[in-house]
Amino acid sequence: MSAWQVRKEGAPEVYSLPSAAAVLAALRDGNFVPADEVRGPGEADFQPLEQHPAFADAALDVEPPPGETADETHLDMNPLIDVCLVLLIFFILTITYASLERALEVPEDTPEDKGAPKMHINELKDRVFMVVVKMDGEKPVFKIGIPGSMKEVPANKDAVFKEIETIINTTGRKEMLVDIDKDVPWGVELEILLDAAKGNKVHSIINNQRRGR
Repeated sequence: MSAWQVRKEGAPEVYSLPSAAAVLAALRDGNFVPADEVRGPGEADFQPLEQHPAFADAALDVEPPPGETADETHLDMNPLIDVCLVLLIFFILTITYASLERALEVPEDTPEDKGAPKMHINELKDRVFMVVVKMDGEKPVFKIGIPGSMKEVPANKDAVFKEIETIINTTGRKEMLVDIDKDVPWGVELEILLDAAKGNKVHSIINNQRRGR
C-alpha cells in the first residue's frame, strides 16, 4: 500500500491520497479536520490527524470550524403566547356569560318597567306547558305538565326531553313556562332543561323570576 488513506471521523468511507503532502494540503484547505483519521503506507491502524507524527504540528495550526452563531433577530414568542391564552380564557368566559343571559332572557329593571303589569298564569294556561324545578335536599326535582296536571320527572336530560316531547305531541303546546327555585344550580337549568327544550324546538320560554322555597 503506497497511498495515504483518510476517513472522516466516525464514517466508513475512506479517501486515498497519493502522498502525505496531499493529505496536509487537504487538511489546511479544510477538507479534513484534525479529528479525522489517517493511515499511512505500512501502518496497520488509523489514528487522528492531530495525533499522527506527520500532521500533528499542522493540525495545531488549523482553526476549528466556526460554531453556529446565535441569531440575534430571533423573536421569543412565549410571552405573546401566554398573553393570547389569557385573552382566550377571558373571551370564553365573556361569551359564556353572554350566552347565559340570552338563554335566560333576564330583563333589567328600569324605572319605566317597574310599573308594568305582570302576566298572570291564568292568561297563559291555555297556551303553555309548565316546568317547575325545586330542590328536595341536595336533589333537584322536576315537575312537568300543563297547569293543573303536573308530573314528577327524574332530573336527567333524557327523561326531561321525553316528557317535553310527549306534552308537545299530545297538546300541541310549544311555549314553556319555567318556574325555578332560587336554590337550584344554574347548571341544572342549562344542561338539562334548556337543552331538552331546544331539542324539542320549543318556540319560546317564559322564565319566571327564581323564587324562594
